Amino acid sequence: MDCHKCNESLAILNMEELEKKANKAIEFPRLATITGNAIALFTMLVLQEIITQQAANPVANLSNIIQLSDSVASLNSSIKIIQ
Repeated sequence: MDCHKCNESLAILNMEELEKKANKAIEFPRLATITGNAIALFTMLVLQEIITQQAANPVANLSNIIQLSDSVASLNSSIKIIQ
């Protein structure tokens, strides 16, 4: 990505607002865990759909399928139990 474009994107972000949101999430650790789990689960479902598409031609897409499956397994291990 063009570095100039990165700087423009960062300029659009309100850093103070993001910091406030991050501090609020720290105050409620369960919220951060729930959010992290939701993101991991959503990503796993998206990857599952991509694996299904790649499985249409498994011989040609074997390395993609293996990499996607490895990503799903990594995400699965990142999910935390909420107590």
